[in-house]
Amino acid sequence: MVGSLARYLGAGRMNDSNKIDNTAGIVLEKKIGDQVSVGEIIAYVHANDEEKANGAIKNLADAFVYSQKPVLTLKSRVLDVYGI
Repeated sequence: MVGSLARYLGAGRMNDSNKIDNTAGIVLEKKIGDQVSVGEIIAYVHANDEEKANGAIKNLADAFVYSQKPVLTLKSRVLDVYGI
């Protein structure tokens, strides 16, 4: 969801004809399993369009799940690594 929102802001392309906006994107301040306090910043949204920024912020809230319970096992989101 975060990647899709970043692409919507212009940080990625929907197709080859789209240009990438190097000033747009999302910077995550927390990782899965990090402790978060009320009022703490968990992400920054960068955009050149205020309407898109506000839409991304609203939808970004749905990308996170909060729990009082700590994350016991953290599974890797990396499926495979290929040589460069």
